[in-house]
Amino acid sequence: MAPKLTQTIRRVALSPLTAIYAIGVVSRHFLYDLGLIKSQKASLPTFVIGNIHVGGTGKTPHASYFLGLFSKMLGGTEKVALLSRGYKRKSSGFIWVESDGNWENYGDEPALLKSIHTLNPVAVCENRLKGVEMIKEALPDVQVVILDDGLQHRALIPHFSMAIIDSHRPINEESLLPGGELRDLKSRLSTYDSIVISRTSKSRNEEIEAQGLKLDEGQSVFTSKMQNESVNPEGKPRVLAVCGIAHPERFMDGLVYNWSIVRRETYPDHFEYSEKEIKGWLASIRNEKLDGIVTTAKDAVKIRPLIADYPEIKLHTISIEVKWQNEEELKELVLGWLQFTIFEPPKTNK
Repeated sequence: MAPKLTQTIRRVALSPLTAIYAIGVVSRHFLYDLGLIKSQKASLPTFVIGNIHVGGTGKTPHASYFLGLFSKMLGGTEKVALLSRGYKRKSSGFIWVESDGNWENYGDEPALLKSIHTLNPVAVCENRLKGVEMIKEALPDVQVVILDDGLQHRALIPHFSMAIIDSHRPINEESLLPGGELRDLKSRLSTYDSIVISRTSKSRNEEIEAQGLKLDEGQSVFTSKMQNESVNPEGKPRVLAVCGIAHPERFMDGLVYNWSIVRRETYPDHFEYSEKEIKGWLASIRNEKLDGIVTTAKDAVKIRPLIADYPEIKLHTISIEVKWQNEEELKELVLGWLQFTIFEPPKTNK
């Protein structure tokens, strides 16, 4: 069955549930917009990154990019922290993410970001306002907090907000959950300071038109691509490809240039691997004489501890990095925001 036909059938079948979900989302925003539910800015400047899709836009690689960019512009990793909810973590409250800690306490994405940016403070907390306040109290050198996946946390008013949308999933063709893949209203895009169209293949103007975006005055739009980064192996090793991410076909299809994919194993996004999966992979490696497993950096965070006692399993990790089509323009925007917010903050009347 054609993908678009399948999508249409799904939307029609789930339309009653979608309507209920829409009422809940609209009501929540209405209460915040009227001020009946309070919201406020955090005690430190916040740069909030998020999306209105249910994953698969490349949010984590973008967060990683901005951690590096802000650290460079502010002159030190100690000046830039990252705060995340810690999706699917087996803990609660405020926790610092440690490089050698158990990823289950933080969630796979915060653990991955800490493994890349070992010197930046990284923390998880459901309550973003409380999380920022605790970062400020513990680390007075921090000047900016990047919030990963914080656009739906309406209790916090961002100092700067950036939504990431997917070039391959035009907003004007999407609908709310569960019939579609949007977890928030399309109209919310007009409230954000900046929009990034990721996984792009066209010019910026073409992407804006394809998305059907109606921009407010002063809103900036940037386009980016996702690029696999790994050491090119000798020859084309015969491997088992494994991933538990949204839209895994993109990752899998990108492997064929450097790897001979004998078998593919895909799992739901944020999947928690166990000994059951490890033993199945080990059997495939032995039976088909494979050279190992190739997986994403996010999946590797969860897989690596499980294979510590299995030297036969060689794990090859693919990192995904952001490449911008208009990077200098983006840097100018960020530097201008820092200049206004941190270097020369607006004076207030006492």
